[in-house]
Amino acid sequence: MMPAMLSCRIAFLGGNGHCAARLAAARGYLPDEVVLLDNCYPGFEGRPRADSLEKFLDAMGANLRESAPGRIYAMGVGGLLSLCLRARGDLLEIPLLFQAPILWGLERRLMPRIMRLGLARFALTRLFASAPFQRRFVSKYFTHPPAPEMVRAFFDGYAQCTAAPDLFAWLAPSLLRSLERNLAARPAALENIEVWWGGKDRVVTLQELAWTREALPRSERWPVRVFPEWGHYPMIDDPQGWTEELVRGVAAPGAV
Repeated sequence: MMPAMLSCRIAFLGGNGHCAARLAAARGYLPDEVVLLDNCYPGFEGRPRADSLEKFLDAMGANLRESAPGRIYAMGVGGLLSLCLRARGDLLEIPLLFQAPILWGLERRLMPRIMRLGLARFALTRLFASAPFQRRFVSKYFTHPPAPEMVRAFFDGYAQCTAAPDLFAWLAPSLLRSLERNLAARPAALENIEVWWGGKDRVVTLQELAWTREALPRSERWPVRVFPEWGHYPMIDDPQGWTEELVRGVAAPGAV
């Protein structure tokens, strides 16, 4: 039985190319007291493109403040973007729950390095529209094959994400150096953060945390919970199980 709880609004910050359909099945298992807020920033699913990272963060922060969430659930590059906001002193009062965030591994992982090349970013949309690539991606990164309509919606999210190429250009080692300085000057930005990870995640592994702890020693204090059966997309692979864990996390006393 789920514990009694107060109402809660959770802002979901998906990764690069996030599609709103990612949460469609999970919403069917949510109690009335919990609201998942999606697509809170520009460049995703037909939203206008931002012409700089600063303007992107300005719009993202404004949209989050307007939606007034009680929690922020950030996965993939959504984790790094939420830290960018906190480093500016924004949204410090809202607890963060990271799921497999891309943080300081950004400068070590192969794909982000390749995608900082302009030609690679240009080819990104065509690559994700390729049927052979989609089949390989689904077989490798999902623990359960999604329904065909979910696969279509998932990759349509990349096609409609005008921010995807820009994020690969903006989220670079120089940004990490700036974040290290700003977060050191604002230690409160690294408080009230919890981390969830899938034991079968093949997109972002736990090595990401080791790299982040080298750069941000205070991140050693983040509670980490590993779900052995989760991959990178538990809200698609097991929407009921993911939703139940999310609700428990919101309802637990003092939980993030």
